[in-house]
Amino acid sequence: MAERHVVRDHAEGTWKVVDASTGKTESRTRTQAGAIAEAADKARRTGGGDVVIHGFDGEVNEKRTVAPAT
Repeated sequence: MAERHVVRDHAEGTWKVVDASTGKTESRTRTQAGAIAEAADKARRTGGGDVVIHGFDGEVNEKRTVAPAT
């Protein structure tokens, strides 16, 4: 089960989805809600996992578990 983080990229002014196992940015969006949706969709399509949502300050605000697609 993979873990993805939704974090603010202050330099770019965007929100990004980061794969926790590789540290690589998987996607960028203009809004946090868009990044959360992208992270959940990727988790669902790849067997489920956790989406860790960070706020503007970088602190973890929420953690969601996403079930795999059926």
